[in-house]
Order: sequence, then structure tokens, then C-alpha cells
Amino acid sequence: MRKRVCSGLLALFTLLTLALPAMAAEEPSTAEVTVNGEAVYYTAEVYDGTAYIPFYGGVQTLRPDAEITWEDGVFTASAEDFTMTASIGDHYIVINDRYLYISDGVKGWDDGTALVPARVLATALGAWIGWSGKVELCSGGVPLAAEGKPYDEETLDLLARVITHESGNQPLKGKMAVGNVILNRVNSSKFPNTVGEVIYSPNQFPGATNATPNAESILAARLVLEGANVVPGAYYFNGVGKSCWASRNKALICTIGGHSFYG
Repeated sequence: MRKRVCSGLLALFTLLTLALPAMAAEEPSTAEVTVNGEAVYYTAEVYDGTAYIPFYGGVQTLRPDAEITWEDGVFTASAEDFTMTASIGDHYIVINDRYLYISDGVKGWDDGTALVPARVLATALGAWIGWSGKVELCSGGVPLAAEGKPYDEETLDLLARVITHESGNQPLKGKMAVGNVILNRVNSSKFPNTVGEVIYSPNQFPGATNATPNAESILAARLVLEGANVVPGAYYFNGVGKSCWASRNKALICTIGGHSFYG
């Protein structure tokens, strides 16, 4: 994975997380939704600047040919060129083996309706999206395809092993942050160009590749390799409260779980 690839990942993640105008976090506001210029039957719930729309309604209006089912808490939408799943509470949706991060998770209404960020759903289905005081969607694009994944299985396995070794007992966001540190280095001119070269640099992650990846570490690796970045600008991490070169020489960016991250 070369720097130009990681630059593309960061651009994709910026697209996925581009915020709408700020709204109050406590109570969501509502916004009209149009598809191909026509108002639809559902509205968006705007939480702290991010517009969420119903998974069922969003897919139905963008891809009327899709079959949408619900079973064991999982919504599945399928058509000839995609299969996509979403589950309330998960921090991602999956389309054609592509994992798209949702920082606040898939939300839900009391009636079981699943809500996902409009931008994430649009990206998954290849739709155009805009904001003009309402969410404007245009269908007709190409869904994300498994063949377009910006990483290979060897890179995924290597990164998941390091994430497990360094943060296997941390929450998902903490696991992602460790993966982000490695990818941030890949994307920096101050570090080697590939995931493998960063990981195998002298005295950086000794023994980490011997770990057996756990399921959530594999998930975290998938999400960050798709472009999700929860610690932009972080190149180092250490246990909270522990002294290291980075804690003495670099700025603290944030603390997630049991790790502090420095840039």
C-alpha cells in the first residue's frame, strides 16, 4: 500500500464524514429529503450536523429494484449488483464486503427502523448527495464493489495481527486508532511507504505479527483500510500515564481506552 493509495483513502473518508451545518446535539432536528429532485415520504434526522435517513426508505428510493428484508435484527438489501447489511447499534454498514464506518453507529427508532448517515448510504450505492437546507440525493451511480477494495488480504491480516497484539482488549475505536497510527505513518513522508515496512521497522512492533487476530481487530482493520480515521495526525501511542519518547516530545492528541495518542 503506497502513499498515493492512502491519500485516496483519506479523501474517501473525508467524503463519508463531511458534516452538514451544525445542529444541537441534544435533540435532533428534521430535514426534507429529495431523490432525483422529488420529495420523498421520509425525512432526515439531523444529529449534531449529520443527517440520518431510514435504511429501508433510503435504499427503496435510490434503488427501487432492491429487495429489502429484516431478520434477527439485521436489515439486508439485495439487487443484482450489491448486497448490503445494517444492524442497529453497529458502527458500520457492509456492502459487497466493503466496510463503511459510522462513528455514532446505526441509530434506531422504537418501531425498529434503522437510521444511517445519508452520506454513508449515498457512498455505498454510488449516489450523489448535496445539502441545501435539505438532503438532496440523486440515484444512478454504481455501488461499491468488492473488487475495488483498496487493500489486499495479506495487508488486512498483517494489520489485524498488530491491532490484536497492541489493543486486543480495547474498544473498537481504540483498535481502529492503533490501525490508524500505522496508516498515518504510511501516508507521511517521515515514515516508510507500506504497511509492512512500517510494522517491521526496527523496534516498533516487535512480536506483534505473531498474534492471532480476533474478530473485532479484523473489523477494525477493515474499517481503517477503507479510510476511517479516528485519530488524524497521530503517529505514536502508548499506555495512558506511561512515559515514552512521544509523551515527552510530541503533543497529546487524545486518549481512547487505555492508550494515549500523540502527533
